[in-house]
Amino acid sequence: MINLENSKELRIKRANTDWWINEKAVVAANGLTYIAYITDMGEIHIKELDAKCSRTPSRDFRLCTLNCDYGDEHNASALCVMKSGKIMVAYTGHGVKELRCRITERPYDISSFSEEIRLPYDGTVTYAQLFENTVKKELWLFSRVDAVNWQFSYSGDEGRTWSSPKTFLHSDSGGLFYLDIRKQDILTATCEDEQWFFALYGHPIRSGDHCIRSGIFTSAGQLQTTSGEVLPVNLYDTTDEKINLADLDTVYDSPEGTTVRLLDVSPTVPPRVGFATFVMDNLSSPSPDKAYYYSATFKNGKWIRSAPICSAGEFLARNVKDGSQSYLGGMAYYYGIGDTGRHMTSNEAVTDRLFIARFDGKDRVLESYLTKDGGETYLPEQLIKRIPGEEGIKIWRPIVPIHAQDNMPVYWHEGTYTAYNAGWHSDAVMYVEFDD
Repeated sequence: MINLENSKELRIKRANTDWWINEKAVVAANGLTYIAYITDMGEIHIKELDAKCSRTPSRDFRLCTLNCDYGDEHNASALCVMKSGKIMVAYTGHGVKELRCRITERPYDISSFSEEIRLPYDGTVTYAQLFENTVKKELWLFSRVDAVNWQFSYSGDEGRTWSSPKTFLHSDSGGLFYLDIRKQDILTATCEDEQWFFALYGHPIRSGDHCIRSGIFTSAGQLQTTSGEVLPVNLYDTTDEKINLADLDTVYDSPEGTTVRLLDVSPTVPPRVGFATFVMDNLSSPSPDKAYYYSATFKNGKWIRSAPICSAGEFLARNVKDGSQSYLGGMAYYYGIGDTGRHMTSNEAVTDRLFIARFDGKDRVLESYLTKDGGETYLPEQLIKRIPGEEGIKIWRPIVPIHAQDNMPVYWHEGTYTAYNAGWHSDAVMYVEFDD
């Protein structure tokens, strides 16, 4: 819950968003929150703030300016705060064949970023997803190449040098080519482990496959089904073995005449996936009055879809025929510290609360919902923000920082979105309940 009476609204001006890049924000071991973002002028930034003490000055550092004049979601930056305290940011330009990264030379010091390190690819690279594998003491980097291939690289020296990219998934323009990956902490009786849970789906209009599938990579790089069946793909293999989509678990398969958009993947146990289903008239024009939010939970060896949570109400872009008219407000699972968050005393890191941005028929709203029956139903919990519909300002993409704290469990984006011809124009907005 957010105590709105005792909270202060903070904004990161001109902070634009993306849909398929992780991680975006982290509460580090030093207690500070780090947020990576791109501006509508193509500037890559990192923001450092203290969500506990209002007297601690925040800091913002501009890493570079990319070759675009608006915040394209492909270009946005992935963030990793390493166990050592060093911070790495990975990003890309528009339509280029390289990723770029910068790493702090001192722990938790965003004024000490190194010069750019450039990682070459054989094709146009987008959607960087960056994590630390503390079991193997490596950095892992996932990225999409030439729109339909997903590749993996690793670094054993805190990002200074990287392995050659390995293709572990090949789709086609009609298949599942959006991949959302999240790191999960796993507790066993003898040790702590990590795994990388992912869900993937195709474009609601362009894809011929209107479903969501899921799988897991272990800390050793081994591919498994969500239920733990070992599959013949390992991220470290030198063979050309790639994921067979039919081997993965199906989270949701759209009935004829309908489609689906993946909205969030939870990094906690049990795995959860958030999505919206809707009708596309001739698969080209969306029907917002038939768009609904759902959550699916993996339990007892299968995916269980919740009852409809709420109506999405509208799509972010109108009268656009390039596919972006199917963007929705968005969803984010809470997995921080608190009663509905991450419990390190058990293996059940529960995600009972989620945040949804939508149009309620009159206004744009950001709300939280809570389940008390294991994800079968979600009930409204709190209205966090309301913007009158006539103002024309939209709310979208709620984001929960990794290891979020209760005094800032979520932030979101407010602004305008008119698809690729004008891009995103928004601020990152958050309510912070300071301890002082």
